[in-house]
Amino acid sequence: MSVRVTIEAASKAEAQLIADQLPLPAEAQFWRGLGVIRVDAKSNDETRTVIEAVSRVFQGQSLKWARVRYGDEERVFKATGAKAR
Repeated sequence: MSVRVTIEAASKAEAQLIADQLPLPAEAQFWRGLGVIRVDAKSNDETRTVIEAVSRVFQGQSLKWARVRYGDEERVFKATGAKAR
């Protein structure tokens, strides 16, 4: 079962930071003012691995925000306080 995963970020540069660290081949694009990455995960485990990778990059790079959409669900990461770029 393939799962379409869409990752959005505040800019294409932030999306590229995320794309470079994903366990699947991914390319960042710029769409409607957002950085967007689209990948197809082959399983729920692979989807979970993608979400974990986004979380690590988000925390490690102090990004403003990122949203991961998969199936009918989404996970949102938001910076708080002075840590945001």
